[in-house]
Order: sequence, then structure tokens, then C-alpha cells
Amino acid sequence: MAIDLAQFHEAFFEESFEALDSMEAALLQLNPGAPEPELIGTIFRVAHSIKGGSATFGFSEVASFTHTCETLLDELRANRMQVSRHVTDLLLKSVDVMREMLRSVQRKEPIDAQRVADLQFDLELAIAQKNQPAAAAPAPAPVVEAAPAPAAAETAKPGFKHRWRISFRPYPQLFVHGNDPLRMIRELSELGELAVKLDGNALPSLEQLEPESCYLAWDLTLDTDGDRAAVNGVFDWAEGDCDLKIEEEAVPAAAVAQAVAAPAPEAKPSNVVNIADAKPAEAPKASAEPAHAPAAAEALPKAGATDGGSIRVSTEKIDELMNTVGELVITQSMLTQLGTKFTGHAAEQLRSGLATLERNVRELQESVMRVRMLPISFVFSRFPRMVRDLSQRLGKHVELKMTGDQTELDKTVMEKIGDPLVHLVRNSVDHGIEMPEARKAAGKTPNGTVFLNAYHKGGSITVEVGDDGGGLNKEKILKKARERNLIGANEVLSDEQIYELVFMAGFSTAEQTTDISGRGVGMDVVRRNIKELGGTIEVRSEYGKGSRFIITLPLTLAIVDGQSVAVGTETYIVPLITIIESLQLKQGMVNRVAGQGEVFWFRDGYVPVVRLHEVFGLEPRTTQLHEGLIMVVEGEGRKVGLFVDDLLGQQQVVIKSLETNFRRVDGVSGATILGDGAVALILDVPGLIRVATQRLAA
Repeated sequence: MAIDLAQFHEAFFEESFEALDSMEAALLQLNPGAPEPELIGTIFRVAHSIKGGSATFGFSEVASFTHTCETLLDELRANRMQVSRHVTDLLLKSVDVMREMLRSVQRKEPIDAQRVADLQFDLELAIAQKNQPAAAAPAPAPVVEAAPAPAAAETAKPGFKHRWRISFRPYPQLFVHGNDPLRMIRELSELGELAVKLDGNALPSLEQLEPESCYLAWDLTLDTDGDRAAVNGVFDWAEGDCDLKIEEEAVPAAAVAQAVAAPAPEAKPSNVVNIADAKPAEAPKASAEPAHAPAAAEALPKAGATDGGSIRVSTEKIDELMNTVGELVITQSMLTQLGTKFTGHAAEQLRSGLATLERNVRELQESVMRVRMLPISFVFSRFPRMVRDLSQRLGKHVELKMTGDQTELDKTVMEKIGDPLVHLVRNSVDHGIEMPEARKAAGKTPNGTVFLNAYHKGGSITVEVGDDGGGLNKEKILKKARERNLIGANEVLSDEQIYELVFMAGFSTAEQTTDISGRGVGMDVVRRNIKELGGTIEVRSEYGKGSRFIITLPLTLAIVDGQSVAVGTETYIVPLITIIESLQLKQGMVNRVAGQGEVFWFRDGYVPVVRLHEVFGLEPRTTQLHEGLIMVVEGEGRKVGLFVDDLLGQQQVVIKSLETNFRRVDGVSGATILGDGAVALILDVPGLIRVATQRLAA
């Protein structure tokens, strides 16, 4: 019964995209002119795997293009070509094209055939223009006379541990699945000394010959130190498309000792083909016929390098598990609260059991959270390529230094932080780092540096993007802001307030607009995206020395550590990450300022008061500020004092989306269910500050 190969497509695409990421990372480590066999081998294996999988699933255009890449890589691997910047650029472009082709096939969209053809031509041209090796011997006739049968006592050649007899009989569909027998034979020759006997007895007449069918067979003798696994590995992709027999000849111990003691060269048989100098075969076009089931089964594990100790689980299943654990946390809180109402000896046992349950639930919750956590290297990995390409286009010398790339954060946060980081890194390369001549004139090295750093701080993660460039020009920013009437002509701003101007929509100090930046449509989006994640961004800069953008984010969007506060009969949750201090004001400490309402002095400046009962239309226990509590919070670089009736305690709560279940509410980021079953709103402090500001302006 034929297997429906479509069920394997998604796994193939996922593994191929991961493999392309590893291929790109390896290409960026290649040094022109320096042979690096391990890196080239890694890159070659990725191309080989994607080609084989694509051909198996009938993605003929992907298989054809990848075959050309593989041919170039094989030239590099055999040292018939040297690594150069031009070759590396071509291969990096090939990664981009393969990624786009796979995405198009995945979405069932047409492939950009012209772009593929242009790059494929460039790759073939690079192969053709390589230094030509010495002329190879004339190709043998289709049928090669058999060498005399070896004597029974014949052993492996001196210096080798094993002699393998290999019978390789491909099926006609071998080419259809992207396999190249000549390449397999070449790989065998790299394991040791190889003698090849070609069997062309099945070759039909020219009129009957099908160009996509394989009619040849081979008998091979390999003297090598490699074991059976190494030999089998050469034929991995051909499994199911050939009859393959691999047998080892017994090697007497005495013969081995004699060979080691007195090695002697052996004449090369006349029927041995020099595989290393042979020209690679052309990539066959994949047939529209369905591939055989064994080949499909083999394609999956080899489409990408996967860890045998891990499994793939869809994010939907993890989200469902997280929601279930969240409900369990709520139920446990209810039971704990209920347990406080019982008395007696049984009640003590009940509370002891509930305490154990609470501990176990917390461990379960943390375990599920760890499943969702991924190292931020998944985001950082895109930047070496981006910095390299941008610096080449701009004529700058830029080095990227990344630290803390194993710092973990929630997958959802990681998916949304990528675009803001891309914009910040592009800005550092384009606006921050000066041209080499300008750096030399300023007493700096011609090579600029962009820094990426990630680390945990408290219950959040901090990501820093910085550079050692020219820094932000405060005078230029102020001049531009005054030209646009964003600030008054005589208004005096602090450094923090000046740097805040760069986040305003449409604001840009670039003298000219390029396809990289200068349109002023990025930094406001960066801050908005970070705010949507419940994070903050701040700027630190020193003119002439560089800038730093510091992003603080919650580790997860599913759970928040919060402070419960009472306002009238309602309970609200304030995220701990936003809280600076809670205090009680004395009479006379509050003043009224035109345009700012009620303010009080806190540390180094006046802070406005936001009465939560007025924002949400509640009846408070008291309206006197000295009778309640003030919670000083910060959002988007601005501080306010939230007036509440009381503090109830800190707790970790599961966030439920209001937009999914109700609608968006300004100043509220979500809701949670408390231990008594009541619903508490989770405050969005930056949004709350905006709401309060709008109320004052009205």
C-alpha cells in the first residue's frame, strides 16, 4: 500500500529551515583562502539532505537548485576550489533562495524562477571558472573487464584495517529521488583506496534509453580504516532505491602484521576508474510519479540533524498544557483559601496536604514554563549575516559581539522581540558606526563594534543593543524637535527626555533617506512592540563614544508576578516589575500643579497622583490621600503614584486575555481568577499613565 507522503511535508520543512540556519552560521565562519574541512562538510551535508528530501517529495525545482549548490560544495570539499569571499557570498545567497523556495512550496505559491535561474547560472559559472585540474584519463567503456579474482588469502592493502566488497545495483528510479551514484563512489574513494568494476549489461539501445532511469551497476572493492557504519553512511539516501550488499573479507592477523612491518606499494589495476577527477553528473529532474515508501521513510530523519534525545511538540499542545496548569493553579488557590476556614486536628492535616499540593503545583508550573523557554540565540543567530551584509553595502568595517545568547525566555516573547532587535541593530550599523575615515579622524580603530547582550535580572530578561559609534547628538535632536514644533523654543529637557524624542512617530535626524533607514518609521514601532510585551526600553548615550538601548522584558506572557491591591470592593493586580515603592503620604505633602493635577515630591522630582477609583469609576473606602496608600510605579520612563485603599499581598497569577474573551480595555493588560473565584484585572501601567494623562488634558 502506497504511503501518502504529504503527511511528512511539515516535518521536512521544519527540519530544512533549521538545517539552513546551521548552514548559514557555518558559512559565516568560513575564512577566505583557508581550508576548513569540518565546516565545509557541515554545509555540504545540509545541501545534500535538502536535495535528497526535496527529490523524494517531488519538489523538483528545489532539488535541481540544491544539486548545483552541492556540486560547488563538493568542489570545495575536495580542495578543487578555494574558499573566497565571492564563493561565500554566492552560497549565502543560495541559502536565502533555498529558504524562499521552500517557503513558496510550503505555502503552495509560485517560485521566483528568474531569481533561481540567475543564481544557479552564477553558481555554475563559479564552478566552470575554477582552476582546472590535470586532465583525467579517458573514460572507460561501459563494460569494464573484470580484474582477476583475488586469492582466498588476499587481505586489505598495507596501512588499512578492512577490505569491503560492495555490490551496488541501483533501481531505475535512483535518479528520480535525487541520488547521484558517481558522488557516492567519490565519497567511498575518500574513505581509502577504491577499485571500481562497472557493469553495463543492462544498458539498452539508444532508442530505448530513458534519460531519467539508471541502467548501470557497480562492484566495488574498498580498502579502508573505516568501519561498516562509515560505508553504509555513503548509501543512506539510496536505501530503498537499490540492491546493496556489503561484505568484509577476513583479514588474517599475520597478514596485518606483515603489512605493517613491510608496506609495499601495489600497482593500480587497469580497470580502476579515477573517481576523484571524474566530472559530477547532472542533476536529474524529479519525476511526477510518487516516490517509494522506503525512501520517504528514510528522508525524514535525514532532512535535518535532530537530537535523538528530544522530540518535536507543537506549540499548540504546549499552550494547552500551560492553560491546564493555569487552571490547576487557580483550583489549588481556591482549596488553600477554603482550608483556612476549617479547624481541629483534621484541619491541620488538610492544610499540610494543601501546602504539599501548592509546592507540587508550583514545581509543575515551573516545569511547563521551562518547556516553553528557548535560548535567545534563536533570535541572535540572524544578526551575524545581517551585520555582514549591511557593513559591506555601507562600506564600513563592523564586528558583531554577542554575549548571553544562551539566556532563556518564553517562545512567545522571543517571536515578538525579533523585529525590534532587527531595527535597533540596523540603526547601530547605519547611524551609530561611523565610516572608517571618520573613526580614524576621531582617534578610533577603523573597525566598529556592535554589541548584543542578554541576561536575567530579577524576574525579567534584559537585552542590550549597543555600539561604539558616534552616539546620539542631543543638539541635533533638539533642533529637529523644535523645527517640528514638538517642543517649545525655550523648553529645557533632561537627557532622558531628549532621548525619548527619538521614539516619536516620524522622527528622524538622518540627512538623507536610504533603503536601510532614515524614514523615521521605526523607533516608535520598536517601543510599541516592546510595550505590547509588557516591557520597557531606555536609551543611554555618550556623544562620540556610542549608544546603548536597554530592553527589559518579562520572561513569559503566560504568568506574571503581581501585587494585589484593593480599590473599593475590587481587587487589581499590579505587575511587580513596574513597582518602585509603596508609601503613605502625610497631610500637606500633596500639591496641585496646573496641567498635572495632584503631585508629591518623590526622591528627585515631583510625581503625579493617579486615583484608581476615578479611572475605573469605583466608590473607594476613602478619598483622603493620607488615609490610603500610594504605590509608585514606572512605565515608558514616566513615574506616577497610584492611589489605592490597601495592599493585599504578592502572588503569581495566570494571565487570561481580555481581548480574546471580551474586548480591549485601556489601562488593562489582562485578567486572572483569584483563589475565591473572583476576577481581578491586571493593570497595564504604561497604558494607565496614558489614560490618566488624557483625562487631565480633557
